[in-house]
Amino acid sequence: MALLAHLYSHIRGSQEDIATYSLQYLLSSSIELNRAFTRLVADTLHAEIPESLNYFCQATGKNQERPDIAATDMNGKEVLLCEAKFYAGLTENQPNAYIDRLVSEAGIGLVFICPAMRRHVLWSSLLELVEHRSVAVISDSCILVDGIYMSLITWAELIAILRRTAASVAVDFLSDVDQLDAFCLKMDSEAFIPFTPEDVAPDVARRADRYYQVVDALVDYLRADKSLNPSIKGVKATAYRRGYGRAINVRGYWLSINYDREMWMNPSSYETPFWVAIRSGADWKQDDYIQQALSQFPDQEKSSIWGLTYLALHPKLYGTLDEIVADMKKQLMHFIDVIDSAKSLTAAQLIEVKMSTT
Repeated sequence: MALLAHLYSHIRGSQEDIATYSLQYLLSSSIELNRAFTRLVADTLHAEIPESLNYFCQATGKNQERPDIAATDMNGKEVLLCEAKFYAGLTENQPNAYIDRLVSEAGIGLVFICPAMRRHVLWSSLLELVEHRSVAVISDSCILVDGIYMSLITWAELIAILRRTAASVAVDFLSDVDQLDAFCLKMDSEAFIPFTPEDVAPDVARRADRYYQVVDALVDYLRADKSLNPSIKGVKATAYRRGYGRAINVRGYWLSINYDREMWMNPSSYETPFWVAIRSGADWKQDDYIQQALSQFPDQEKSSIWGLTYLALHPKLYGTLDEIVADMKKQLMHFIDVIDSAKSLTAAQLIEVKMSTT
């Protein structure tokens, strides 16, 4: 293990901060690495960017937005913002306050840096957050938002470019690039995140309790709708190391509604703590027609655990508890409608086969 990765748990600051300052050090210390990174960003954004830029960390703006890295040209004009991500969520300022800042400065582009496994999920989230703005699609991973280019690159792509450049024209920095690479790999292997004072404040406990509240409130909300013929007979709430689950029978299907941190952390699925598995019986199996119905949903909406395929339940942001569970109920009813359609189609196919053989 490289030294930086080994020392991570003893260094104050977030994992993104450590990676950001490491990257900025490389870009500020080597003209060759600076230009290689800038070319990568320019290619990713499909935009013309000056060959060499000055990169600064934590440049706070007028509205207190603070991107990880800001880049200025030789005249001091801010042209580029970069945000480093591992598995932290997007903040309220990301990406819209950053885009507003670039618009006001007549800048060029905004780039997010993230692990390869999180690329598609993060990009989907970014697209949703800017859909109210003027958006033009440039490529699969680049858009133009109100005249500002926005894209993302992975840590692996970035490090590959830096390593190739260092190996040929900046050998003195090759070991530093290797240090950053090892650190990124460590972050991808579930490194322990050190506690900060904010992590042990009383409001953290209240925040954590919300996840359990939502699951219980959703089950109660479903039970209150007698048209669904709901039942929780023979089942009970279950807490486990990484989550909490409730089961309820609705419209003849067993729903396993879970707050689950393992599925929440799955980098290939949507970022949500709430998931549901739908079964036709009390046993832990999903019939073929249910599997057929589940195949209609995007892979990012699904996660697998305990031999079951779960579908993502998206909590309504900034909603009250009542609004959240009402919206989740709509999502559940949609899932059941899709499964019912698949069941009807399967039954019709069986009847057709039977008739053709008689």
